[in-house]
Amino acid sequence: MKKFYQVEWLDIDFKEFETLSSELPTKSFYDKFYARFFEKYHSFDDLDESWVAYKTQIAKRINAIVKSETNILSIGSGTGIVENALTNLNSSLRIMSIEPSEDASRWVRANPKISIVNGYFPECMDKGVSFEFAYANNIDYVFDDDEYKAFLKSVVDYGVSEFLIITSANYNLKVALSLFIKEILGALGIIAKLADGQFWGYLRSKNEHREALKHAGFREIEFNKLGTDTMFIRAKI
Repeated sequence: MKKFYQVEWLDIDFKEFETLSSELPTKSFYDKFYARFFEKYHSFDDLDESWVAYKTQIAKRINAIVKSETNILSIGSGTGIVENALTNLNSSLRIMSIEPSEDASRWVRANPKISIVNGYFPECMDKGVSFEFAYANNIDYVFDDDEYKAFLKSVVDYGVSEFLIITSANYNLKVALSLFIKEILGALGIIAKLADGQFWGYLRSKNEHREALKHAGFREIEFNKLGTDTMFIRAKI
């Protein structure tokens, strides 16, 4: 596990609304971020085309995996761009989307195939609601090792038998070399030091993901890639 830092996201400079911190962003940080986000963008059509295309590719991959499932759970849906694309691809699909930031999902609230639940999994879930398939799209980086294991265990305890993790927060030889070079350049004053940015979360290796998933009770674990930077981790009980 390796810490990483960022100074902007989706062309929004964090310094515009918050003092950069060595602590993980809070819900307040994300609420302020989304306030700026919706000032800057007014629909999915306003977003960078390549980013939208990337999210659509993620939706296509998920759709190919869910197959006959009609009700699925999304944990940490953000703006709901992937969920919106999924329902456009699969008219029979119904998605329950969990998102802590109340305002983040405003563009998909009118989509009748998406049910938005604000809060944190599993505390925000109503009793009696169950899902065999769930996915989490790029939220794994917010957890430290203990929190990640606890989160995965909560997914198993909730009764999910197949879980899909989509992550771009990968730690491998290429990423390690890139970070090493940037740390040297930062120390020499050629570029800003990485740690001067906002602490954004943790990068993990395949082995770290595998160990955490096995610890939670998953038995079948499969890794696949989308492009060069995104990994799909499919885990089954």
